[in-house]
Amino acid sequence: MDDPKSILAEVKPCLTEWNIEPIDISLASHSENIVYKVTSHDDKTYALRVHRPGYHSLAELNSEQIWTDALMESGLQVPRAYPTSKGEFYVATECGGCERQVGLVGWLEGHPLGSVTPKGKADFFLEKLREIGVICARFHNQAANWMPPPGFSRHRLNHEGFVGENPFWGRFWEVASLTTSERRTIDKLRTTVSRRLLDYGEQPQTYSMIHADLHEGNFLVGNNGLTVIDFDDAGFGWHIYDLAVALFSHTDRSDYDGIQNALIEGYRTERDITDEDLSLLPLFILIRALALMGWIHLRPEVKLGRYLSYLTDKACSTTL
Repeated sequence: MDDPKSILAEVKPCLTEWNIEPIDISLASHSENIVYKVTSHDDKTYALRVHRPGYHSLAELNSEQIWTDALMESGLQVPRAYPTSKGEFYVATECGGCERQVGLVGWLEGHPLGSVTPKGKADFFLEKLREIGVICARFHNQAANWMPPPGFSRHRLNHEGFVGENPFWGRFWEVASLTTSERRTIDKLRTTVSRRLLDYGEQPQTYSMIHADLHEGNFLVGNNGLTVIDFDDAGFGWHIYDLAVALFSHTDRSDYDGIQNALIEGYRTERDITDEDLSLLPLFILIRALALMGWIHLRPEVKLGRYLSYLTDKACSTTL
């Protein structure tokens, strides 16, 4: 695991590429990427992002900024990327024993949605679910009507990306802790998911660029409503997957039906979605569980054994 203090010492000089003189730098988050909050001498704040090596190529990282710029132009609140004095969005530097890409975006004030517990929590929570539905729909409206420029490159969360031989988030069926019975069930589910996704197809009205990680931690609650952050997993995929991710952590709740209804109610104020598409939510919630299993499988250092067991039970108990 990287030491954020050591990494900071190695990447701090990169700030000169943006002509920034920092007066304060603090660790903001340490997960897939390492993010530092930077305050400049002119009292502006930024997020300095040190990207995990090997996850995205430079072309893919630049494409992420192209899409977030397009989202911003359409009126959505997303992080603003800042180019260096040379007009580049990223600086390659040696740190942690390998080359990594370092980028800079504007700092967004707010608290992660999952950490906010105001009075009248139930009403607040459903209100925010409706707002998430609105944001999802606006993202999909932009993406479905947007033509990526030549050279645009992002991963595809399609049939191959989810259940092909090398899924984007890892070969979930190879999780070491699976019992013989669980492995047999997961193999059958993989076959069923594969068939269902091929039948669904990749139609422009339901498949385009998506955020792909719209859980509560990636929404900041601020004075101007919700802001979406962390586009690291954004790629081409089905719109319904964004909705499944937003719902995933709530599926075991007794009031789940009300939660789903609030999300879809918000979504439908901005974009049509058919009942046929919505009938696929259980399929894509299963896909999310399988994807997270693969993600944990590739990252034994995160030590999420208990959560992996939960995901395995959730997947194996799914009936399609």
